[in-house]
Amino acid sequence: MKKRTPEIRGTDLVFYCPKENHYSFNALAGALETNPYGATRLLFAENEAGLLKAAGNLPRDGRAAVLAFSFFTSQKTDIRALIKKLPSQKKRHFTLIAGGSHPSGAPEETLGMGFDYVFRGEGENSLPDFLKSFAAGRPPKRKIIKGNPVPCLDTYPPVSLKWGRFGPVEITRGCPFACAYCQTSFLFGSKPRHRSLDNTLHYVRLMNGRGLRYVRFITPDAFAYGSTDGRKINLEAVKSLLEGAKAIIKDRGALFFGSFPSEVRPEHVTKETLELTRRFADNKRLVIGAQSASPRLLKAIHRGHSVDDVYNSVKLCAKYGFKADVDFIFGLPGETEKDLEETFKFILKIVPLGARIHAHTFMPLPGTPFENKRPSLLAKKTEDFIRALASKGQAFGQWEKQQTVNDGR
Repeated sequence: MKKRTPEIRGTDLVFYCPKENHYSFNALAGALETNPYGATRLLFAENEAGLLKAAGNLPRDGRAAVLAFSFFTSQKTDIRALIKKLPSQKKRHFTLIAGGSHPSGAPEETLGMGFDYVFRGEGENSLPDFLKSFAAGRPPKRKIIKGNPVPCLDTYPPVSLKWGRFGPVEITRGCPFACAYCQTSFLFGSKPRHRSLDNTLHYVRLMNGRGLRYVRFITPDAFAYGSTDGRKINLEAVKSLLEGAKAIIKDRGALFFGSFPSEVRPEHVTKETLELTRRFADNKRLVIGAQSASPRLLKAIHRGHSVDDVYNSVKLCAKYGFKADVDFIFGLPGETEKDLEETFKFILKIVPLGARIHAHTFMPLPGTPFENKRPSLLAKKTEDFIRALASKGQAFGQWEKQQTVNDGR
């Protein structure tokens, strides 16, 4: 006698997607649109008030209810406080799930915050599978669910037409450099995976046709687009991408490349890449990852570039009409007074070239080689240096908030 297949009840899925987390949920909504089973009703809570209201109205119509979060380590204190405002696990009538960079690296800690399930890694495959089982009354026994890497980014859209979720197009995942403080290589692998040119331009064209005039990309290194190893520039691929995107938007919008939410590596800032960017893109700033101006520290954190590479990139930017926003991390493990002095001196050397310092405080991110390194308070000398630059518009960033999160570990 055949077993009776459980009846699909349907699920109300609420994405908690404040501004900082929009991009993750755009991709997941696209995955659910591509891999549908007709039983998910998707809702979006853009802020805390919206989430609490949605939670208070669940469940509805006898449907299962799931609240989904994605968050960074810098957000964990706020997320923990928000979870405490929801009913306890024994009293709630919905299921809490979490994914993203912090839950992926610290799944047990995330469960301890009050979540019922944690998704590690990429969720385009694992989330739809979970929802199918959950709605059928067969929730997974394992509380930590590992997602399989998406072998080809073309498989899933970077946006969602059905739910009207649009934003920057993710064109690359993975990074070969495996910097000791950064999660990218450890979450997405060391071999870059690129969205194809045709697929990328398809979504640029689609969004442009819907009146969305600003085109941005998500990538760990914009100038490495199309590179087989992420180290050697594929100039023809970069040119084809920029030329193709510009031909679509023409003068009806703006194309941004190498600026937020992506960046470029300093050694990839060359005469050729800047000429292409100046010719086709509309941004006048580039985000360049430096992290330190101490040769010793750059080697210790496995950056794979030199201090001279950073200086030359800023100088080239100035020559070609760009200004550089340069990332620096203060309080890196093992940082000495000499390291700081070298970094301070270097910063004062590049600021006159139009550089602006994007200041960060070191945070031990789960899943990285530095995850167990204890963060230290920044020296008053460092704080005064950053504040002096900020007062003149020469520095910005969340370095103070990052210190607060470190204090609340």
